Amino acid sequence: MGEVDQAFIQSIEHRPNLDTIEIEGIPLIDLSLSHTTDINVLVSKIGTACKNWGFFQVINHGVPLELLEKIKVAAKAFFDQPMEEKRKVKRDEVNPMGYYESEHTKNVRDWKEVFDFLINDPSFLPASPELEDDEMRTLSNQWPENPPKFREACQEYAREVEKLGYKLLELISLSLGLPSNRLNGYFEDQLSRMRLNHYPPCPCPELALGVGRHKDAGALTIVAQDDVGGLQVKRKSDGVWVPVKPTSNALVINVGDIIQVWSNEAYESVEHRVVVNPERERFSTPIFFFPSHYVMVKPLEELVNEGNPPKYKPYNFGKFNAARNRSNYKKLEKHVISKGLIIAMGGIDQAFVQEPEQRPKPSTIEVDGIPVIDMSVSGTGGIEKLASEIGNACRKWGFFQVINHGVPLELRQRVEKVAKAFFDLPIEEKRKAKRDELNFTGYHDEEHTKNVRDWKEVFDMLIEDPTFLPASPDPDDEEIRTYSNKWPENPPEFRETCQEYCREVEKLAFKLLELISLSLGLPANRLSDFFKHQTGMLRLNYYPPCPSPELALGVGRHRDGGALTVLAQDDVGGLQIRRQSDGEWIPIKPIPNAYIINIADALQVWSNNLYVSAEHRVVVNSERERFSIPLFFFPSHYVKVKPLEELMNEQNPAKYKEYSWGKFYVNRTGSNYKKLEAENLQIDHFKTPESE
Repeated sequence: MGEVDQAFIQSIEHRPNLDTIEIEGIPLIDLSLSHTTDINVLVSKIGTACKNWGFFQVINHGVPLELLEKIKVAAKAFFDQPMEEKRKVKRDEVNPMGYYESEHTKNVRDWKEVFDFLINDPSFLPASPELEDDEMRTLSNQWPENPPKFREACQEYAREVEKLGYKLLELISLSLGLPSNRLNGYFEDQLSRMRLNHYPPCPCPELALGVGRHKDAGALTIVAQDDVGGLQVKRKSDGVWVPVKPTSNALVINVGDIIQVWSNEAYESVEHRVVVNPERERFSTPIFFFPSHYVMVKPLEELVNEGNPPKYKPYNFGKFNAARNRSNYKKLEKHVISKGLIIAMGGIDQAFVQEPEQRPKPSTIEVDGIPVIDMSVSGTGGIEKLASEIGNACRKWGFFQVINHGVPLELRQRVEKVAKAFFDLPIEEKRKAKRDELNFTGYHDEEHTKNVRDWKEVFDMLIEDPTFLPASPDPDDEEIRTYSNKWPENPPEFRETCQEYCREVEKLAFKLLELISLSLGLPANRLSDFFKHQTGMLRLNYYPPCPSPELALGVGRHRDGGALTVLAQDDVGGLQIRRQSDGEWIPIKPIPNAYIINIADALQVWSNNLYVSAEHRVVVNSERERFSIPLFFFPSHYVKVKPLEELMNEQNPAKYKEYSWGKFYVNRTGSNYKKLEAENLQIDHFKTPESE
């Protein structure tokens, strides 16, 4: 592992998935060309998107916006009609064009209704998937009488999107190093079709899917979706379902199976699905760009050689398409849902229910990350509104970011400057202020989290100097020890700058403590007395570039032991929190000049589990160093931490036994210097039997 010592290596299940740093979703590509964006740049962007995601969104695509609006209006007008009116154009196995509400994906019924029509009318298709059967079938569209201009709107929209389909096909050809018209000949008698999708509100969105997981069989799919969202893409790097956020007037493009075959897997057709909404209906309009029925699909000869032989045998698209269509009308014998799976689910039929491992997690729709809260207060009820926002963040995430927080920007920049100057010093200079088990302030480069060494260096200083703490974690040992800061000689302004910064961030911490008290329905000063002789500290963190960021962590997974943490991070990022709803690691994107606030264990106990101390960690970067500056807000050493009596009653008894903060803290710090035989002390060790 090169320069990475074994002490840093996380166990396999806790190693970071570095790709989770990317949560913005699929690429957004501007198709307009200007002097700043030439054709080569555009082709390169599309090729990269096809390779890494198999999906992208396009803007400035040439499809008139009034047509996008017109097709949405027409779709809604059609689906709003009574069921008996829609079923006048119901499709079947003989004529698969028209209305349908019983489609299946992966042998589970989709929560949707659709209307399909051909772009080329009529179109010709094999009568059956049997290879020996040469009979052809003629397919024609069936149009409803109402709404009156439905047919006109659909055909006009389809013609415009078809032009875009050919344009994208040419750009993809170029991205593969082929002539722009290399693929056009496959579409002379194309079988392409357009679909209108309607997803009604679903009473059980945690059990059903609008469309189950699948990959598209054609060459390209071009989708217009409304602002409700629901489309999700299975990210190649880690299998996480990533929502495709609606972008105003954009179209979603995905590579289908045929381009995967033509490209000999240079590009990939990616699995995707649609989750449903319990309150809002959703509309989408995909066009499936299919080649002619007689096309034999196989890897393009220009893309295969001795080193890269064909990965697929040729197959006839018409026969393939005929075989695929069969599962739209009934469940097949294979992959039938196991008996006993279905339970009573109110208004949802068992035909819609996904297998447990395929059921959606509705919370994955939330990928924006922790809330950002503006602390500037104005108008009537401003404080109450601010306290409510903070309470919601503490309950749902245990983390939030604050802006307009009152800490001077100039002071923050100065402390960041002296931190960098200190860590840039030679190691022998930094170790002149090295901390140890007798005095835990100063410089340290061998800290452990969860008994694995962290990839970082730190400098710790006490907010109150001196600070008093128990001499040992032994409950019977009453000795109190005095701790003082250890300051380096260089840089010269280090001590003064850090102390000034501590005082300003301490003010913010007390302000946040008051708002959290108010959010719990308590007086603003309810928690203040716990901090009369606080034991808090400020830390400077330095994370050097790491040659193996997939194996080590800057800080391993942990929860903070104190009351609050107030963190400044630079623009490199790396902090991740474990989302409560699904255990997913969510990166916290740096916001210029914001502070990240997290609830720590003592506040979780005081709130009797109303607020959560969330697990978090820091991933490292192979190229860039990272700096962060947390202030850990700790109570006085003699404080007995237990649930607040105002927040308990018969229905909500105490979930934790009382513990001494000072003893707890001293016990926890022991693992910073060496590996322990077991995990260090956690608040879970103080849970009452009723809460377990």
